[in-house]
Amino acid sequence: AEYEGRGRLKNHSIKIKRTFYRKVLTNNCKCNILRLDEGVISMYELKRACVYTRVSDDAQGEPDKVSLPEQERMGKAFIESKGWEYVRTYTDNGYTGRNTNRPALQQMLSDAHSKQFDAVVIYKLDRLSRRQKDTMTIIEDVLMKSGVDVVSLSETLDTTTPWGRAMIGVLSSFNQLESENIAQRTAMGRYATARKGGYAGGKPPLGYKAKDGKLVIVPEEAEIVRLVFELRGQGMTLKGITDELNKRGYRSKKGNEFKHSAIQTILNNEETYRGNYKYGKEKTEKSHEPILKKD
Repeated sequence: AEYEGRGRLKNHSIKIKRTFYRKVLTNNCKCNILRLDEGVISMYELKRACVYTRVSDDAQGEPDKVSLPEQERMGKAFIESKGWEYVRTYTDNGYTGRNTNRPALQQMLSDAHSKQFDAVVIYKLDRLSRRQKDTMTIIEDVLMKSGVDVVSLSETLDTTTPWGRAMIGVLSSFNQLESENIAQRTAMGRYATARKGGYAGGKPPLGYKAKDGKLVIVPEEAEIVRLVFELRGQGMTLKGITDELNKRGYRSKKGNEFKHSAIQTILNNEETYRGNYKYGKEKTEKSHEPILKKD
Protein backbone atom coordinates (compact mmCIF):
# COMPACT_ATOMS: atom_id res chain seq x y z
CA ALA A 1 0.00 0.00 0.00
CA GLU A 2 1.21 3.48 -0.78
CA TYR A 3 0.92 6.04 2.03
CA GLU A 4 0.40 9.78 1.90
CA GLY A 5 1.75 11.61 4.95
CA ARG A 6 1.76 9.95 8.34
CA GLY A 7 -0.45 6.92 8.63
CA ARG A 8 -2.86 7.80 5.79
CA LEU A 9 -3.73 5.65 2.81
CA LYS A 10 -3.72 7.41 -0.53
CA ASN A 11 -6.88 5.59 -1.60
CA HIS A 12 -9.77 4.76 0.68
CA SER A 13 -9.95 1.20 -0.60
CA ILE A 14 -7.17 -1.04 -1.95
CA LYS A 15 -7.05 -4.73 -2.79
CA ILE A 16 -4.54 -6.93 -0.93
CA LYS A 17 -3.43 -10.54 -1.08
CA ARG A 18 -5.28 -13.16 0.91
CA THR A 19 -2.10 -13.89 2.88
CA PHE A 20 -2.60 -10.53 4.66
CA TYR A 21 -6.12 -11.31 5.93
CA ARG A 22 -5.07 -11.75 9.54
CA LYS A 23 -3.29 -8.39 9.81
CA VAL A 24 -5.04 -5.55 11.63
CA LEU A 25 -4.04 -2.10 10.40
CA THR A 26 -4.74 1.20 12.09
CA ASN A 27 -3.60 4.70 11.24
CA ASN A 28 -2.54 7.46 13.63
CA CYS A 29 -5.89 9.28 13.46
CA LYS A 30 -8.21 8.65 16.40
CA CYS A 31 -11.40 8.75 14.38
CA ASN A 32 -10.40 6.40 11.52
CA ILE A 33 -9.69 2.68 11.26
CA LEU A 34 -8.91 0.36 8.36
CA ARG A 35 -11.32 -2.58 8.22
CA LEU A 36 -10.68 -5.80 6.33
CA ASP A 37 -13.64 -7.24 4.37
CA GLU A 38 -13.53 -9.84 1.60
CA GLY A 39 -9.91 -9.16 0.72
CA VAL A 40 -10.34 -5.37 0.69
CA ILE A 41 -9.03 -2.86 3.23
CA SER A 42 -11.53 0.01 3.64
CA MET A 43 -11.23 3.25 5.57
CA TYR A 44 -14.03 3.89 8.07
CA GLU A 45 -14.57 6.96 10.17
CA LEU A 46 -15.40 6.07 13.77
CA LYS A 47 -18.48 8.16 14.51
CA ARG A 48 -20.98 7.81 17.32
CA ALA A 49 -24.38 8.09 15.69
CA CYS A 50 -27.97 8.34 16.86
CA VAL A 51 -31.29 7.94 15.02
CA TYR A 52 -34.15 10.46 15.21
CA THR A 53 -37.68 9.33 14.31
CA ARG A 54 -41.02 11.17 14.26
CA VAL A 55 -44.60 10.61 13.12
CA SER A 56 -47.55 12.95 13.37
CA ASP A 57 -50.84 11.85 14.90
CA ASP A 58 -52.64 13.38 11.89
CA ALA A 59 -52.89 10.71 9.19
CA GLN A 60 -54.06 13.28 6.65
CA GLY A 61 -50.94 15.32 7.28
CA GLU A 62 -48.61 12.47 6.30
CA PRO A 63 -50.08 10.40 3.46
CA ASP A 64 -46.73 8.65 2.84
CA LYS A 65 -46.09 8.03 6.54
CA VAL A 66 -43.36 5.52 7.40
CA SER A 67 -43.73 3.85 10.80
CA LEU A 68 -41.43 4.62 13.70
CA PRO A 69 -39.95 1.08 13.84
CA GLU A 70 -39.22 1.21 10.09
CA GLN A 71 -37.54 4.62 10.38
CA GLU A 72 -35.39 3.25 13.22
CA ARG A 73 -34.55 0.06 11.34
CA MET A 74 -33.33 1.95 8.28
CA GLY A 75 -31.33 4.36 10.42
CA LYS A 76 -29.59 1.56 12.31
CA ALA A 77 -28.85 -0.30 9.08
CA PHE A 78 -27.15 2.80 7.66
CA ILE A 79 -25.07 3.27 10.81
CA GLU A 80 -23.95 -0.35 10.67
CA SER A 81 -23.07 -0.07 6.97
CA LYS A 82 -20.81 2.89 7.73
CA GLY A 83 -19.07 1.09 10.57
CA TRP A 84 -20.23 3.72 13.05
CA GLU A 85 -21.16 3.18 16.69
CA TYR A 86 -24.92 3.28 17.38
CA VAL A 87 -25.71 5.35 20.47
CA ARG A 88 -29.50 5.55 20.80
CA THR A 89 -32.81 6.44 19.09
CA TYR A 90 -34.80 9.58 19.87
CA THR A 91 -38.53 9.18 19.12
CA ASP A 92 -41.35 11.73 18.95
CA ASN A 93 -44.61 9.82 18.52
CA GLY A 94 -47.65 11.91 17.58
CA TYR A 95 -45.92 15.29 17.25
CA THR A 96 -46.30 17.71 14.36
CA GLY A 97 -43.29 18.84 12.36
CA ARG A 98 -44.61 22.41 12.12
CA ASN A 99 -42.91 23.43 15.36
CA THR A 100 -39.99 22.26 17.50
CA ASN A 101 -41.93 21.72 20.75
CA ARG A 102 -41.08 18.03 20.89
CA PRO A 103 -39.50 16.33 23.93
CA ALA A 104 -37.28 13.86 22.08
CA LEU A 105 -36.05 16.52 19.63
CA GLN A 106 -35.16 18.90 22.46
CA GLN A 107 -33.37 16.10 24.32
CA MET A 108 -31.41 15.22 21.18
CA LEU A 109 -30.33 18.83 20.66
CA SER A 110 -29.26 19.05 24.30
CA ASP A 111 -27.25 15.83 23.97
CA ALA A 112 -25.67 17.12 20.75
CA HIS A 113 -24.51 20.23 22.59
CA SER A 114 -22.90 18.04 25.24
CA LYS A 115 -21.07 16.02 22.54
CA GLN A 116 -22.80 12.68 23.21
CA PHE A 117 -22.74 11.72 19.51
CA ASP A 118 -21.17 12.83 16.22
CA ALA A 119 -23.96 12.23 13.71
CA VAL A 120 -27.76 12.12 13.46
CA VAL A 121 -29.45 9.78 10.97
CA ILE A 122 -33.03 10.53 9.89
CA TYR A 123 -35.35 8.90 7.38
CA LYS A 124 -36.28 12.21 5.75
CA LEU A 125 -35.40 15.85 6.34
CA ASP A 126 -38.99 16.74 7.27
CA ARG A 127 -38.68 14.44 10.32
CA LEU A 128 -36.68 17.29 11.88
CA SER A 129 -39.09 20.01 10.77
CA ARG A 130 -41.52 20.97 8.03
CA ARG A 131 -40.55 24.64 8.31
CA GLN A 132 -37.47 25.84 6.47
CA LYS A 133 -36.44 28.28 9.20
CA ASP A 134 -36.60 25.61 11.91
CA THR A 135 -34.74 23.09 9.76
CA MET A 136 -31.90 25.51 9.10
CA THR A 137 -31.74 26.50 12.77
CA ILE A 138 -31.62 22.88 13.96
CA ILE A 139 -28.95 21.81 11.48
CA GLU A 140 -26.73 24.87 11.12
CA ASP A 141 -27.10 26.69 14.44
CA VAL A 142 -27.28 23.69 16.76
CA LEU A 143 -26.07 20.41 15.27
CA MET A 144 -23.27 21.57 12.97
CA LYS A 145 -22.03 24.12 15.50
CA SER A 146 -21.76 21.23 17.94
CA GLY A 147 -19.76 19.23 15.40
CA VAL A 148 -22.67 16.90 14.63
CA ASP A 149 -23.35 15.81 11.05
CA VAL A 150 -26.81 15.03 9.65
CA VAL A 151 -27.63 12.18 7.28
CA SER A 152 -31.05 11.99 5.59
CA LEU A 153 -31.67 8.63 3.94
CA SER A 154 -34.52 9.59 1.59
CA GLU A 155 -32.81 12.66 0.11
CA THR A 156 -29.32 11.10 0.23
CA LEU A 157 -28.31 14.16 2.23
CA ASP A 158 -25.04 13.99 4.13
CA THR A 159 -23.64 17.14 5.74
CA THR A 160 -20.22 15.51 5.93
CA THR A 161 -19.91 16.54 2.25
CA PRO A 162 -19.91 20.08 0.76
CA TRP A 163 -22.72 19.10 -1.63
CA GLY A 164 -24.86 17.83 1.23
CA ARG A 165 -24.44 21.07 3.17
CA ALA A 166 -25.39 23.11 0.11
CA MET A 167 -28.57 21.06 -0.43
CA ILE A 168 -30.00 21.66 3.06
CA GLY A 169 -31.66 24.97 2.19
CA VAL A 170 -33.08 23.69 -1.10
CA LEU A 171 -34.63 20.56 0.38
CA SER A 172 -36.03 22.31 3.46
CA SER A 173 -37.73 24.86 1.15
CA PHE A 174 -39.51 22.05 -0.71
CA ASN A 175 -40.52 20.41 2.60
CA GLN A 176 -42.09 23.66 3.80
CA LEU A 177 -43.94 24.05 0.48
CA GLU A 178 -45.23 20.48 0.74
CA SER A 179 -46.39 21.12 4.31
CA GLU A 180 -48.29 24.25 3.28
CA ASN A 181 -49.95 22.42 0.39
CA ILE A 182 -51.03 19.59 2.71
CA ALA A 183 -52.48 22.10 5.17
CA GLN A 184 -54.38 23.83 2.36
CA ARG A 185 -55.80 20.56 1.02
CA THR A 186 -56.81 19.47 4.52
CA ALA A 187 -58.62 22.78 5.14
CA MET A 188 -60.42 22.53 1.79
CA GLY A 189 -61.54 19.01 2.62
CA ARG A 190 -62.91 20.11 5.99
CA TYR A 191 -64.81 23.02 4.46
CA ALA A 192 -66.34 20.63 1.93
CA THR A 193 -67.39 18.31 4.77
CA ALA A 194 -68.99 21.22 6.64
CA ARG A 195 -70.93 22.33 3.55
CA LYS A 196 -72.46 18.85 3.34
CA GLY A 197 -73.54 19.00 6.97
CA GLY A 198 -70.79 16.76 8.29
CA TYR A 199 -68.48 17.34 11.24
CA ALA A 200 -65.21 18.83 9.96
CA GLY A 201 -63.05 17.80 12.89
CA GLY A 202 -61.67 19.23 16.07
CA LYS A 203 -62.79 18.72 19.65
CA PRO A 204 -66.59 18.28 19.89
CA PRO A 205 -68.32 20.65 22.34
CA LEU A 206 -69.64 19.36 25.65
CA GLY A 207 -72.80 17.38 24.98
CA TYR A 208 -71.63 15.80 21.73
CA LYS A 209 -69.20 13.24 20.40
CA ALA A 210 -68.06 12.69 16.82
CA LYS A 211 -69.23 9.47 15.19
CA ASP A 212 -69.09 8.59 11.48
CA GLY A 213 -68.51 12.22 10.54
CA LYS A 214 -71.50 13.50 12.52
CA LEU A 215 -72.13 15.05 15.94
CA VAL A 216 -74.00 12.63 18.22
CA ILE A 217 -75.54 13.55 21.57
CA VAL A 218 -73.95 12.31 24.79
CA PRO A 219 -76.98 12.18 27.16
CA GLU A 220 -75.18 12.81 30.48
CA GLU A 221 -73.32 15.79 29.02
CA ALA A 222 -76.43 17.14 27.29
CA GLU A 223 -78.07 17.32 30.72
CA ILE A 224 -75.33 19.74 31.84
CA VAL A 225 -75.74 21.89 28.72
CA ARG A 226 -79.49 22.24 29.24
CA LEU A 227 -78.95 23.17 32.88
CA VAL A 228 -76.41 25.86 31.95
CA PHE A 229 -78.85 27.56 29.58
CA GLU A 230 -81.71 27.16 32.06
CA LEU A 231 -79.72 28.87 34.84
CA ARG A 232 -78.57 31.56 32.46
CA GLY A 233 -82.16 32.19 31.48
CA GLN A 234 -82.92 32.75 35.16
CA GLY A 235 -80.37 35.56 35.17
CA MET A 236 -77.62 33.68 36.99
CA THR A 237 -74.03 34.91 36.50
CA LEU A 238 -71.15 32.81 35.11
CA LYS A 239 -69.79 32.43 38.64
CA GLY A 240 -73.20 31.42 39.94
CA ILE A 241 -73.63 28.79 37.21
CA THR A 242 -70.11 27.47 37.78
CA ASP A 243 -70.64 27.13 41.52
CA GLU A 244 -74.01 25.45 41.04
CA LEU A 245 -72.66 22.85 38.61
CA ASN A 246 -69.73 21.99 40.85
CA LYS A 247 -72.02 21.88 43.90
CA ARG A 248 -74.24 19.32 42.15
CA GLY A 249 -71.20 17.20 41.29
CA TYR A 250 -71.14 17.80 37.53
CA ARG A 251 -67.76 17.50 35.83
CA SER A 252 -66.21 18.42 32.48
CA LYS A 253 -65.27 15.97 29.70
CA LYS A 254 -61.91 15.49 31.41
CA GLY A 255 -63.47 14.90 34.81
CA ASN A 256 -62.50 18.28 36.26
CA GLU A 257 -64.60 20.87 38.06
CA PHE A 258 -66.07 23.57 35.85
CA LYS A 259 -64.48 27.00 35.48
CA HIS A 260 -65.99 30.29 34.31
CA SER A 261 -64.33 29.94 30.89
CA ALA A 262 -65.94 26.54 30.29
CA ILE A 263 -69.39 27.96 31.02
CA GLN A 264 -68.76 30.84 28.63
CA THR A 265 -67.71 28.36 25.92
CA ILE A 266 -70.96 26.44 26.36
CA LEU A 267 -73.00 29.62 26.01
CA ASN A 268 -71.01 30.65 22.91
CA ASN A 269 -71.91 27.33 21.25
CA GLU A 270 -75.64 27.93 21.36
CA GLU A 271 -76.01 27.58 17.57
CA THR A 272 -74.39 24.16 17.70
CA TYR A 273 -76.68 23.08 20.53
CA ARG A 274 -79.67 24.13 18.39
CA GLY A 275 -78.59 21.76 15.61
CA ASN A 276 -76.72 24.19 13.39
CA TYR A 277 -73.05 23.65 12.55
CA LYS A 278 -70.53 26.34 11.67
CA TYR A 279 -66.97 25.75 10.49
CA GLY A 280 -65.15 28.93 9.51
CA LYS A 281 -67.40 30.73 7.04
CA GLU A 282 -69.45 27.63 6.32
CA LYS A 283 -72.74 27.26 8.18
CA THR A 284 -75.22 24.40 7.87
CA GLU A 285 -78.63 24.33 9.51
CA LYS A 286 -80.16 21.16 10.96
CA SER A 287 -76.93 19.24 10.43
CA HIS A 288 -77.31 17.18 13.63
CA GLU A 289 -79.74 16.47 16.48
CA PRO A 290 -80.16 19.54 18.70
CA ILE A 291 -79.74 19.49 22.48
CA LEU A 292 -81.69 22.71 22.92
CA LYS A 293 -85.21 22.71 21.51
CA LYS A 294 -86.83 25.86 20.17
CA ASP A 295 -88.65 27.98 22.75
